[in-house]
Amino acid sequence: MAEIKDFKRNQYLLKATKGKADTTKTEDGMNKKSYDSMVARHRQLRFYTIIGILALAVIFLLGVYFHWKNIVYTDYNVTQQTDWVRAGEAKCLNLDGYIFTYSNDGMSCTNTKGNVVWNQTYEMQNPIVRICKKTVAVGDYNGRNIYISDTQGNLGNIETTMPIRDFCVSLNGIVTVVLDDSTVTAIYLYNTAGDLLASFTTTMSESGYPIAIDSSDSGALVAVSYIKAESGSISSSVGFYNFSSVGQQYTDNFVSGYGYSDAVIPVVKFMGNDTVFAVADNRLMFYQGKQKPESLSEIMISEEIQSVFYNDDYVGLVFYNPVGDTAYRLDVYNTKAQKVTELYFDVEYTDIIFDTASIIVRSDNECVIYDFDGKLKYEGAFKEHVNCMIPTGNIARYILITDDTIQQIQLY
Repeated sequence: MAEIKDFKRNQYLLKATKGKADTTKTEDGMNKKSYDSMVARHRQLRFYTIIGILALAVIFLLGVYFHWKNIVYTDYNVTQQTDWVRAGEAKCLNLDGYIFTYSNDGMSCTNTKGNVVWNQTYEMQNPIVRICKKTVAVGDYNGRNIYISDTQGNLGNIETTMPIRDFCVSLNGIVTVVLDDSTVTAIYLYNTAGDLLASFTTTMSESGYPIAIDSSDSGALVAVSYIKAESGSISSSVGFYNFSSVGQQYTDNFVSGYGYSDAVIPVVKFMGNDTVFAVADNRLMFYQGKQKPESLSEIMISEEIQSVFYNDDYVGLVFYNPVGDTAYRLDVYNTKAQKVTELYFDVEYTDIIFDTASIIVRSDNECVIYDFDGKLKYEGAFKEHVNCMIPTGNIARYILITDDTIQQIQLY
């Protein structure tokens, strides 16, 4: 009987223990669910908090953008001014943020603080200037000397054996020169030491006469515009020459070319290493390719082009505006041959500059500034005669080069 009682007691204890265990499991399960629910709510709260902060940041940035977009500046302050000395007959250009001056007697480079970085003397009758970003070359038309420099100093000079008709310079200082021989026109490539790197010749009966030339930033690709008169009509062509290892596989390094009847092409320019544009009297052409440029687009033009301005990103064509209240119209194209904006203005311009966020149309006495959506940002007269205007990448800040000062200005 004692054993039966012990057995019953043990069974009771076992059931009691099992009940307590089941209760504990239930409580643990409920606690775990409650914890998971709290974690989920916390994560959800944190997610919505982040979304809220981001939304506020976007709203703030949009507010700042639209405020900036709608701002129209009315005047400017000179925030810093430095005296400098420039020969009266010297011309002034922007050389990658430095001030480049040249005349018949020499050239020099000055930083925006008025400190002369370098100077070079020479004697030329008709100096021609060619610039590729920070590199500049000055040669004497019909002479035999070309001097090459960049913003840091003189790189070298070239002495040719025949009269110079035209030339261009690459970013690394390679100069491509059109030389006039008695029977043919020779095109030579020189390095900064004056060594001949390559050459080819053209004749009127074959290609025609070269009237424009340019090279890529690397100097490896050269584009030449030719004009040819035959049977009482005029035709033009654009030829591309590759002086890298790829071009060695082609005769005279000629890799591609395109012909145009009843057209004159006085402008052919590289936009970096792989995009080229050419302007004829009746069309605008784009080409692309680092080794063998191919035709990208041909835009026919019925109006007379007055001027051409460009940088690595944009090409601008200026036309007279016969209808409307303004004298001129500026059509701006990107490297994909797409028209990005159309501007109308009255300034008797001497320069048009494409900056990071602005298009500047200026004369020596006034300027107008637009953004790339065509919205006017500033219009006004300069307080002094301005020889050169250097953008800074900020639509409200510029550097003005007057006859005897370097001014940093802030629009307001």
